[in-house]
Amino acid sequence: MFEAYKKIYCDFDGTISKNDCVTRFLSTFADKKWLEDEELWVSGKISARECLIRQVDALPLMSEETLKAYIDTIEIDEHFIDFYNFLKAKDIQLIILSDGFDLFIKKTLERYGLEDIEYHANSLKHMGNRFSIEFCNYNENCKVKSGCCKCSKILEEEFCYIGDGTSDFCIAKKINAAKKLFAKGTLENFCVKMNIPYIPYNTFGNILETFKKEEERCNI
Repeated sequence: MFEAYKKIYCDFDGTISKNDCVTRFLSTFADKKWLEDEELWVSGKISARECLIRQVDALPLMSEETLKAYIDTIEIDEHFIDFYNFLKAKDIQLIILSDGFDLFIKKTLERYGLEDIEYHANSLKHMGNRFSIEFCNYNENCKVKSGCCKCSKILEEEFCYIGDGTSDFCIAKKINAAKKLFAKGTLENFCVKMNIPYIPYNTFGNILETFKKEEERCNI
């Protein structure tokens, strides 16, 4: 199964990180208007990109110390490093695709000694205690107008993907071209509703176990 892949793609917020660190950040610091913007996005009245622009605008002035203190609270799945090391030993590249903030991903990976992992996300800027956002991975042809178009980053006909949320729905729809989709949370509910085949998981320990079992079957 996995040996056919040279790359495996994975979401970050709520997948690699234990919680959705963007949602938790907004819940902790942003004006409550961010919730209204979230509802407009969920209901399809504004795009994901527009939602993020509005939500970043709802953030207050913040010192570098406060921002760093928050980022230092971001925890990753306790089995993720074992999973990543397993892939690395097999010469399989893991690539993070996120519609969240690159700053959170970068600093968290560095803290865990995983700075060699490639990632694509929206660029959160923090200068003069103010926040702004840039969309370096925006795609005009993206049907849902995500800030970071994940589909445009996957060029393989067959691929493996790991996710948990709404930003992964478009990837799930491509499952006919994929051999494996690992899903939990909102993504799992979507797969059930749309009758999309998937493998449920709770932690990367479950995914690692699946890969090791497949390896054993291949070696029999």
